[in-house]
Amino acid sequence: MANANGVHHSIQSIVILWDTHTTSSILRALEPSPEYTIHVLARSTPKPSLAAKNAAYHVSDFSTASLSSHFETLKPDILISTSSGGAYDVSARIIDAAVAAGVPRFMPAEFGYDSLNGAVGERLPPSKERGRVIEYLREKSSSREDGGGGGGGGGRFGWCAVATGSELERGLLGGNLGVDLKWQSATLVGTGKEVFAASSDAWVGRVVKAVVERWGEVEERYLYTAGMTVSAAEVVERLEKYGGKKFEVGYVEVEDVKREAERRMDRGFPDAGMWLTERTVWCEEGVDAVRPYVEEDARQTLGLEGESLDEIVREVLHKQKHHGGRGCGCD
Repeated sequence: MANANGVHHSIQSIVILWDTHTTSSILRALEPSPEYTIHVLARSTPKPSLAAKNAAYHVSDFSTASLSSHFETLKPDILISTSSGGAYDVSARIIDAAVAAGVPRFMPAEFGYDSLNGAVGERLPPSKERGRVIEYLREKSSSREDGGGGGGGGGRFGWCAVATGSELERGLLGGNLGVDLKWQSATLVGTGKEVFAASSDAWVGRVVKAVVERWGEVEERYLYTAGMTVSAAEVVERLEKYGGKKFEVGYVEVEDVKREAERRMDRGFPDAGMWLTERTVWCEEGVDAVRPYVEEDARQTLGLEGESLDEIVREVLHKQKHHGGRGCGCD
C-alpha cells in the first residue's frame, strides 16, 4: 500500500492509548489520511470537544484482561502508546498484552528527553523508567525473532521510539521553562545561550505519522527527532520581538537550581522539583543531553523539515493573549 506521497507501507489499522494532548496531536496529523482506521483506548469517554472525528473510542481500565481483549478484537497493525511512559510496570504490561495478541508493531510513550542517556535518567526518574521500557522492547523483539517470547500471538514484533525534546509551547504557557509571559520576565539557567532540543505540540503528531509511513526504514530504532535546537536567549528574543515588550531577564547557576529542586521535592512538591530539574538537564556539563539530537537527527530519514521558532512563539502569544494559557479552546 502506498500513500499520496508514494511512501509504501502496510499499516492500515492503528490503536492509540489515550493521553489527551499527545493523542490529540497524533489524531490531528492522521486526520487527512483516510487510508487509516483509528481506534483510541481511554479510561473514560473523552469530552466531545476533545474527541476526533477520525477515530473510534473504546473504554479500558488498562488491565491485562481489558487490553488483551481490545487488541485481539481490533487487531491493530500498530499500537501507539502515549500513556504512562514513565511507569515501567504499566508499559511492560501493555507490551506483554500486545505481544500475546499478535500486535506486530509498537511505539512506546517517549516524545521527550533521551531515555537512553543514563545521566538524564539519574536526574529524571521517569526518563530512567522509559529507558527500561526500551530495553524490554529490545528483549521482546529479539526473542520473537528467535522464535521465543512466550506470547500466544506468534509472528514478528517490532518497535520504534522517538525522542522529541522539551515541550516548548506547553513549557512557555505553563511557566515551566522559567518564562512568565504575563509579567514579561524570565529566569534563565546558566548563560541562557545553552542549546536545548524542543518541539511544538503539533510536531509529535507529524513525527508519528512519518514513522507510520516509513516503518520499514525506522523499525528497531530509537530516533532523535526534535523540531529544533534553540537557546533560551533566542526564545526570549522572539517573545520580545512578537510581543512588543521588553523582558526582565535574570540568570541562575545550574547548581543553585538543582539544590532548589531537591528542596521542593523534600517539601513534598515533586512536580515543581521535576520541572526545575528538567531545566538543568540541558545545561549541565557531562550530561551530553543535546548532542544526539544534533549528530543523529532523524528528520531527513522521516522526510521532515524542522520547525520555525518564530511560528511557535507567535502561536504561544496568541494562546496566552486570547485564552490565558493551557486548557483553552485552541489547545
